[in-house]
Amino acid sequence: MASTYRHASGARAGRARAGPMHGLLATVFEECLRLLFKLYFGLVHRARVSGLERVPREAARLVVIANHASLIDGLFVWTYLKLPLRIVVDRTAAARRLFRPFAHNIHTIEIDSANPYALKDVARLVAEGAPLLIFPEGRRTSTGSLMKIYDGTGFVALHADAAILPLHLDTYRTLYARKHPGRRFFAPIAMTVGKTQLHLSLDHLPRSKRKQAATRAVYRMLSEVYLEAHGGPSTLGREFIGACREHRGRPLFDDATGVRMTYGKALAAAFTLGRLLTRGARNEKNDDIAVMLPNLTVTALVFMGLQLFRKTAVFLNYSAGRAAIGDALSLADPAVVVASRVLLERMRLDEDLFGDRRVVFVEDFKNLIRARDKAWGLIRSFFSGKYAAMSPGEEGATAVVFFTSGSEGAPKGVCLSHENLMTNVHQALSRIGVSGEDHFFNALPLFHAFGLTVGTIIPVMIGARAFFYANPLHYRAVPEMAYEKECTVLCGTPTFLRGYGRRANPYDFSFMRHVFSGAERLSDALFDDYAKKFGIRVLEGYGVTECSPMISINSPLDHEYGTVGMALPGIECRLEGVPGIDAKGGRVGRLLVRGGNVMKGYLRDEKANYKYLVEDRGWHDTGDIVETTAEGFLKIVGRVRRFAKVGGEMVSLAAVEDALEGALGGRGKSIAVIAAAEERTGERLAVVTDSAGIDAKVVRQALLALGFSDRAIPREVRLVKRVPKLGTGKIDYMALGAMMEAQRETGEKSPAIV
Repeated sequence: MASTYRHASGARAGRARAGPMHGLLATVFEECLRLLFKLYFGLVHRARVSGLERVPREAARLVVIANHASLIDGLFVWTYLKLPLRIVVDRTAAARRLFRPFAHNIHTIEIDSANPYALKDVARLVAEGAPLLIFPEGRRTSTGSLMKIYDGTGFVALHADAAILPLHLDTYRTLYARKHPGRRFFAPIAMTVGKTQLHLSLDHLPRSKRKQAATRAVYRMLSEVYLEAHGGPSTLGREFIGACREHRGRPLFDDATGVRMTYGKALAAAFTLGRLLTRGARNEKNDDIAVMLPNLTVTALVFMGLQLFRKTAVFLNYSAGRAAIGDALSLADPAVVVASRVLLERMRLDEDLFGDRRVVFVEDFKNLIRARDKAWGLIRSFFSGKYAAMSPGEEGATAVVFFTSGSEGAPKGVCLSHENLMTNVHQALSRIGVSGEDHFFNALPLFHAFGLTVGTIIPVMIGARAFFYANPLHYRAVPEMAYEKECTVLCGTPTFLRGYGRRANPYDFSFMRHVFSGAERLSDALFDDYAKKFGIRVLEGYGVTECSPMISINSPLDHEYGTVGMALPGIECRLEGVPGIDAKGGRVGRLLVRGGNVMKGYLRDEKANYKYLVEDRGWHDTGDIVETTAEGFLKIVGRVRRFAKVGGEMVSLAAVEDALEGALGGRGKSIAVIAAAEERTGERLAVVTDSAGIDAKVVRQALLALGFSDRAIPREVRLVKRVPKLGTGKIDYMALGAMMEAQRETGEKSPAIV
């Protein structure tokens, strides 16, 4: 490396001695080359460059960093940035015949990757004022996503006290990328220039940790500029059309019933179904369409069809019970309901649940769809016309409504826009290394944001495949199907993953590259089981429906065990102190978040929307108490709101408690509902009361009569002498929890009536 550094310095000195004429000729030659390459990039690849105004005028002590997607990356950056850049290249790669004309010149710095002292000379060169271009990954990506970030970039920027200019290069689809099915000669390319960070301020850290912290800072800067590059306004329908046209012949959706769809066929089917369902869907209040279907290929097609026709999909949680479904229908008042007779029969629900609304059953699709409808859908899949267009501000329209239990027991409708969902998709893709070669296994219901965003939309956006399975509780069948279909990505709650781990053969998950866990806390036992039995590191994330849903996630590149990962790029986090909880210097508090992925608001809930949009100024209160680690990872401490997650389902303790109070309370009786941790289901509910006449059977009968789902029914009733209360007369839940914990630790048993 030292010899290379001296050669470069000598070259500059030689040009200076050659006089102004030589310098002028060199400048003219370089400008002619830039013009030539601009013509090539513009005519062949329709190059787009944004953010050039962010390039610093003063190039001294500047390190330019970029993802490495193809062989033309360095040339692409040099052509458009117009900086006297020195490009770092590996000496071994530079010696190859193909690269030799581009790697052996005054604009490159060849380093020996095996020499630990090589980067010291590079840092010295930057400190002397030479702007540097470096690819932190050290190699071309094989997935289209960021790969391992080497420490060298952070080391150079830190020791040279240099400013950092991040770039995102979209050149992965060109022939110059590593071999993959999506490459083509005339592939469009793009470059996005991010915001310059003046210098890395890591003086507060011990010297031994600064290098690793600098590497993480580089990784986060590249993630942020990735999000910026993909953050343009768009809609789900428009993106679906683009993805299907690009990957027309590749497989997309598959399910356990044997229904398979390529991207091209899926687009035609979505157009056909969308036209069928929206035909005559006119309501005086709105023309939203409710969807109550299991995880099947047709469910994804119905959702995408509604997006093509600019309709809002209202997902109904069929496991929530008759009362909750009825409340959701009353609140949303959809014009049409898409349902399945088989599902209604299995869930023991009647068709009169939907009232006088128009109901379309998937079992009738074959009879309702005519040959000319199919022909129309096929034609539209090639000539989409107005369906691929987008009007200004359309990205802010509501794309989907999910329902979640409110603190009063009635479901709240969470309105997510196209912008919310697309932002969250790209936030996740900036951190997780999935590609078009992956095969997603989705057993999570699409009425949950996790199942829709991660298990359905992300595969479409990256050109991957998705396999749908209707029941995540089939613990023996899910691993077998994942093995049979050679799936590489699995998402689930700890409850489901625990069941799969117990029943699966150690070879069933042999094709799995990523297993993501969310909705509940990932236990140490479950993490260890997957590591020991399958050789898989389960990556835990965190999110809420209101955030589309992901807020943070651990990734193979940025992972800290025991946390839920780092907040995704584009998400602002704020912690507010909670009375009675140690703030630990501002590192612990109630988590509030804001960003492009955070919901539009709640459906027809003026009070909640006023608090969210006006009082909190767009900051969403997650209701969770979070601790931030020294490295910036999030760790869930507990919940402020009284909710429990039973088997991955959110259950309102207040709703259950109020129902029992109304049905069984009175005459001085006190009833409280608490949640306790349980390895099998995540949490379990228990009733604490001072009334000897209440037992588990009575509780179950009362709640079933009121329409509560099975998961919302407490399995245990504990009798106490007195339910602790505050001075205001309200139940003291903290004291009650402490009482139950003390009994558990001492082995004392309060009478349990089960």
